[in-house]
Amino acid sequence: MAPVLRIEAGAPAASIARISADASGRLALTASYDKTARLWELPSGRLLKILRPPLGDGNEGKLYAGALSPDGSVAAVGGYTGAVGSGNFSVYVFDTATGRLARRLEGLPNGIVDLAFSAQGRFLAAVLFAGDGLRVWETATGREVARDSDYGNGNSMGVDWHGEDRLVTACYDGNLRLYQWTPGAGPDSDAGKLTLLKRTTVQGGAEPFSARFSPDGLRIAVGFFDSTSVAVVDGNDLSYLFAPDTTGVTDGNLSAVTWTDDGATLAAGGMWARDGNGRTIRRWPEAGRGQPGDSVAALNTIMDLRPLPGGRILFGACDPAWGTLEPTGQRQLLGPSPIADYRDNWDDFRVADDGTVVAFGYQQFGKIPARFSPAGRRLTLLNGQSPPTGRQPTLQKDAALPLQASMARDSWRMPVGLKDQTALAVLRAPRIEGLMVTDWKYTYAPKLDGKPLPLRRYEMSRSLAIARDASSILLGTDWHLRSFAADGTEHWRMPAPDVVWAVNLADDDHLAVAAYGDGTIRWHRADTGQELLAFFPHADRKRWVLWTPEGYYDCSPGAEDLIGWHVNRGEDREADFFPAAKFRQRSYRPDVIARVLETRDVAAALTAANEAAGRQPQPAQRIEDVVAEMRPPVVELAVGGARGEASVPGSTNTFTLRYRVRRGGAEAVTRVAVLVDGRPVSVEAPIPANDPAEASASVPLPPRDCAISVLAQNKFAVSEPVTLRIVHAADPVAKEPAALKPRLYLLAAGIAHYKNNDQLPDLVYPPKDARDFAAAFQRQEGSLYQKVEARVLVGDQAGANDIRAGLEWIKHRTTVRDVAVIFLSGHGESDEELRFYFCGKDYDRAQRLSTGVSIEEIKKTISSMPGKVLFFIDSCHAGNAPGKLFAAQGVGGNDLTQVINELSSAESGAIVFASSTGRQQSLESDEWKNGAFTKAIVEGLDGKADLLQDGKITVSTLQAFVASRVEELTAGRQAPTGARPRIVPDFPIAVTR
Repeated sequence: MAPVLRIEAGAPAASIARISADASGRLALTASYDKTARLWELPSGRLLKILRPPLGDGNEGKLYAGALSPDGSVAAVGGYTGAVGSGNFSVYVFDTATGRLARRLEGLPNGIVDLAFSAQGRFLAAVLFAGDGLRVWETATGREVARDSDYGNGNSMGVDWHGEDRLVTACYDGNLRLYQWTPGAGPDSDAGKLTLLKRTTVQGGAEPFSARFSPDGLRIAVGFFDSTSVAVVDGNDLSYLFAPDTTGVTDGNLSAVTWTDDGATLAAGGMWARDGNGRTIRRWPEAGRGQPGDSVAALNTIMDLRPLPGGRILFGACDPAWGTLEPTGQRQLLGPSPIADYRDNWDDFRVADDGTVVAFGYQQFGKIPARFSPAGRRLTLLNGQSPPTGRQPTLQKDAALPLQASMARDSWRMPVGLKDQTALAVLRAPRIEGLMVTDWKYTYAPKLDGKPLPLRRYEMSRSLAIARDASSILLGTDWHLRSFAADGTEHWRMPAPDVVWAVNLADDDHLAVAAYGDGTIRWHRADTGQELLAFFPHADRKRWVLWTPEGYYDCSPGAEDLIGWHVNRGEDREADFFPAAKFRQRSYRPDVIARVLETRDVAAALTAANEAAGRQPQPAQRIEDVVAEMRPPVVELAVGGARGEASVPGSTNTFTLRYRVRRGGAEAVTRVAVLVDGRPVSVEAPIPANDPAEASASVPLPPRDCAISVLAQNKFAVSEPVTLRIVHAADPVAKEPAALKPRLYLLAAGIAHYKNNDQLPDLVYPPKDARDFAAAFQRQEGSLYQKVEARVLVGDQAGANDIRAGLEWIKHRTTVRDVAVIFLSGHGESDEELRFYFCGKDYDRAQRLSTGVSIEEIKKTISSMPGKVLFFIDSCHAGNAPGKLFAAQGVGGNDLTQVINELSSAESGAIVFASSTGRQQSLESDEWKNGAFTKAIVEGLDGKADLLQDGKITVSTLQAFVASRVEELTAGRQAPTGARPRIVPDFPIAVTR
């Protein structure tokens, strides 16, 4: 099938259905409805690997089950893992050391609900949907050794082992089933014998969801989907023993149960939220008979609980979130949700009349409201205010108002379209009047004029919008976005990526807008349901990405890798995944994205964008062709195991790194590069002769713990890095002698007056900004840095060739031990191909190549420098007179987003600070005699960014301080941004005196 565009936010983007751990408690596995399984390090919560089984459209590939073998070497996952409706589903078994798909257990008649390994990992058990019961395989061979299909029509929800010979299952037919398993004597003998010892209903509920043996096997705890009770039964005959105290559990359920590793404590959680404060885990000491204690663990349903060594408990939830509970009941949230939570957002999910602005809440019930304009590329938090509605007056902005008053009112303004950026849009809640639609909130039977609307079995209705002329209904459900005529006839239905929590209609009912459980908001044509545009706002409330089904995208700085392309490689191989950044050259088109809602047709938006920019006409891209042609190689490490870690003696100064490289597509691998802590090192890294072949490189190590990364490159792109952590067994934090302190080399260019000021208006403070910036770092000489050498380019010394010479100087001066800092302040422009140029003093559009310094030149310099690199850019000055491109694209003639994302990629490795985002301009003031960006940086370096009060200013603390300080200085009109490559660790860049 064609590549599938997926969200990749570094964590599950949909409910965590199951969570598992190895026996040592050092690894955890999450299986998610987002069609990925993830391997995590405990107790840190660091992501180790993403396991990607093959997937398809709709529900195909959603994971409902996952289990980690006791030794952590094998992960098994399943769910709707097979062509839905085919009757041929599979369990996928992965090697956790490599991430490879080791085996496929195929031929299952229905989806897989739960998986469990026996105590020694010799056997794997699975239970299935729709009465298809229990299966058992031999782990080493994948041979099926036992089954029981006599489960009626009930969904089998849970399975658990005690030792190697007993199993218990929980099924929605109301029964627990207890089995004795007697394996065969050898691989060539009979498979073995599975004996049903007891089948019985259990007091406490009609739909048992989970059943777990106590560590000694004498008791089984049972949680129910339809009840707030928990039952404890005998582990030998399922006879009822007692019910733990559930006083106060008055709603929801306690469906997930577990014992602690010593059996001293029983725990349960599910949909119950104590006092409305979040989903709560109840714990009973004295093996379930003691007085209970409660701990809030998650915002959404707790789906699974597992024991960890030392009395800790591992939990997974629908937020999606996961973490641990300490024996004291204290929660450690290791995997916070990366997505916005649109539950109960009905009235707060509002859109402009033309559909070009949307308002939503980041949290349930519309809390933390925000608005977003795709054409304006602007995400704005509303600071607790509700957006204007048709029932409220729309406030007009008065240009004569003082700044503070003006900014307060500006939060109500909704810029729409490309022609009139001062227009105000009224945001409307979904209309639910005009037709008699009832029972549409959280029921299986929504009705129109008293007659049920046709849904599938167990498909729950979640959201509703009625057309303004009462001609149609838009209904969101668990599985579909549906459109009905006024007489109940279905117009169309589209598979939903997750629950459709909120819907609305806009543009005279020509656009259907929906908020989904995977954190996306998507615009559809109301006549056909065809998806036009998707928006993913990350839960950090800063990063966002927009895309079309054809793969054109726009994004905020640092957000480019929040989406990417999943590429199946056949049923028996793990899939590849390539972030969108790998296809930036073809697919990064903010000018196209800005026109999609206006044209309601991607091909028309592409034509209009190309015409406006003076590009040659081109057909809409076929993403299959783009990915097939341009996909990068794939690298795999042959060392490090599941944890991706190697321990070496403290005196070791080199490490032999073994790796494999595979072509991603048809293009040959042209280069393999090795990085240490995200920066290049001089290493001979051979290209393996064949795809399966292994190669090695001898990598120099610094006298401290570090991370080695490997990249492979072809004609079009660079692979994603794979990383091995190196831990020194002795003195892991060895300090380097003071005499070996790094040097800092600094290049600063500040341009105020331009030769062609009819093209670029003059500025005031960039030269002073450059001098003050350099002086702030020079004050660090003798403390953090052995020496600070600065080259400042201002006035007549700031032409394009002067800047190029400065880049050459800093490139050749910086060594692997040093820090390089580049600061550019002045005007910047992007050409018709969105290629950025920093404008030298002699800049002339007619001779852009020679009078501007291109992003390619800057990137080439930065990526070849061995030391750490910090890049500061301030090129969106308020004096900028937008040229043709600005007016045509509606996205700015100065695309710093692309600059930030290119320079902060793994292959470039720069830490980027930028003065502003989107349409914002960089402000300067006669009061400060600086730009706000530079003023904040200087204040931060001089001590105010020591946010932890430990005498250090690090990259992350300076970024946080600068963002806050600039917002304060400019009353919110300017928002600095930036990005740091994932493989570059945080580090000090200044110290306080």
